[in-house]
Amino acid sequence: LCSCSVLPTAATLRRCGASKGATTSFLISTPETGLDSIGITWALLDPLMTLIRPVAALLTAFFTGAAVNKFIQLGLDRETREEAPPEIAEGAVPPTAEARPGRRGLRGVLGEAADYGFGVLLDDLASWFVIGFLLSGLVVVLVPDGFFTRTVPAGGASLFLMLLVGTPIYVCATAATPLAAAFILKGLDPGAALVFLLAGPATNLTTILVVGRLLGRRVAVLYVAGVAVSALALGAFVSAIYAGHGMNLAASVAGEVGGGPSLIAIAASVVLFFLVLRSAARTHMLAGWAERLRQAGRPLGIDPTGRAARLAAVLLLAGVYVSSAFSVVGPGETGWVVRFGRVVRTVTSPGLVVHLPWPFEGMDRVRDREVRGVDLGFSRAAGPPGTRPDPSLREEDGFRARRDLVAQAEVMTGEEYILRVRYAVHYAIRDAFRYRYRTAGPDGIVSAFAEAALRLSASRRNSNELLVDRREEVERETAEILQRDLDRVGCGVRVVGVTLRDVHAPPDVHFAYRDVASALEDKQREIRRAEAYRAETLALARGRAAAEEEKAKAYRSEKVDTAAGEAKAFLARYRAFRESEEITRWRLYLTALERALAEARLILLLGADVEVDLWKVRGATLPGIEEK
Repeated sequence: LCSCSVLPTAATLRRCGASKGATTSFLISTPETGLDSIGITWALLDPLMTLIRPVAALLTAFFTGAAVNKFIQLGLDRETREEAPPEIAEGAVPPTAEARPGRRGLRGVLGEAADYGFGVLLDDLASWFVIGFLLSGLVVVLVPDGFFTRTVPAGGASLFLMLLVGTPIYVCATAATPLAAAFILKGLDPGAALVFLLAGPATNLTTILVVGRLLGRRVAVLYVAGVAVSALALGAFVSAIYAGHGMNLAASVAGEVGGGPSLIAIAASVVLFFLVLRSAARTHMLAGWAERLRQAGRPLGIDPTGRAARLAAVLLLAGVYVSSAFSVVGPGETGWVVRFGRVVRTVTSPGLVVHLPWPFEGMDRVRDREVRGVDLGFSRAAGPPGTRPDPSLREEDGFRARRDLVAQAEVMTGEEYILRVRYAVHYAIRDAFRYRYRTAGPDGIVSAFAEAALRLSASRRNSNELLVDRREEVERETAEILQRDLDRVGCGVRVVGVTLRDVHAPPDVHFAYRDVASALEDKQREIRRAEAYRAETLALARGRAAAEEEKAKAYRSEKVDTAAGEAKAFLARYRAFRESEEITRWRLYLTALERALAEARLILLLGADVEVDLWKVRGATLPGIEEK
């Protein structure tokens, strides 16, 4: 049963006595475990996902059904009307095959299987096949490569995004598979793809509304929560499995989509096309779509298939076609109006450009003011450990790409040693016309010439210069050689710079090279340390010498000034002596006496018969004797 026919069947089971938990499990597990969904998963994805998808659906159904039963046992639900809602009861059940008498024998069994597989089953799935492949084709064409890798980070963010995308929209299990394959090709995680495959068929708005009316609003909320929690947990588990074992689901999908169709695949596609076309004619697919459009527009009071709607659709298509005559040249871009492959006009200023509509004229644009980059010896798509690989590479292509990267990184030095260099070249557009129309694969040309330039520069140096000493010189010389070669072929490119990201020896001798490089670094460090010690010692010695010199100058000045002062004092005393000789002599006598007595100690042994008189000399108290 597909996602649409499971609703009336679940309502019938509920009316026949199935519990709410069992009905919930039936709604979740049935679309995902059908032979059609398993078969298309095998065709578009890989065997592991083909096994995981139905197992995950069964686990989700069991967990959510058990949660609903426990919820009811606790008495947290409300009693609801057990009859089917009007949307289901009024004959929305899809037609089934008419009863036929059983055929006998192997031929009869095979005939019945062919009638069911290419008749009844394909009638139920034809419209969803068409819708699913149309939507997946739009995703492949409109969504840029690596969109999810660059925009949505791996892990929880991509899981929640797919849950938000898959919950409200209605997409059956068959149509969801090619959509998931298209998402995986654009870089989506396998776990996030599983979340979309589980949530899309089980939790669309129609199913949620029907579950709410059939089982109660609280059970409907628990239904959505159970599916969401289970899908997120299983998605994280599946992502861990693929990442832990190094499996690349995108490589398998790319191998099916981009590996080139075989004769069997072409024949099967032709047969499937005619079978779908026959089913579309037998089931009146277009009329059914028109009827669904009328039913969708009936509550709004409009008829999407009426004359006015058809006229509006024609006008809309005409407007879309006329809009192809208008193009916009953005800032930093150069555009060319191309008429049947010939450039008839060049536009250098940003703005709106009017030209003939498609297919007569079109607009080519190049962003000629941005700096582009080319990586050599490594791939940014692989990224650091733990990130998602490039989804466009199959396993054998990935091995070949890794081998090419190793060969691209190897260079030979002047001493005939082999090193592996990972480097990046950044360039800008010098001549936009030459870059767009005179150069086929400019990134490839820059890569090829950059390899030759780096090998030429490395051949002129020894390994130590590339590993330790002269990287900046190598980068500068490589950029000069590369620019000269590119100018010679005239591809309109200006080299901005070359950056050596990593230089190391091959794995066999990597540790020996690392030891040598470490020794050279230690040597340079010791030299720098010795130079620092020498500079520090010289500075200290010069400082001490300057200090001693200043101290000597100060001592000299002190002695000279002291001698000068003493001489002036002596001359002053001499002049005073000449003027009053007697007084000066008496004054000098007293001064000498005062100095002598100042340092003298007088010890008197006094007895009862000794009388002491205290006296003063010219008003001054003698040392050690108090005034009486």
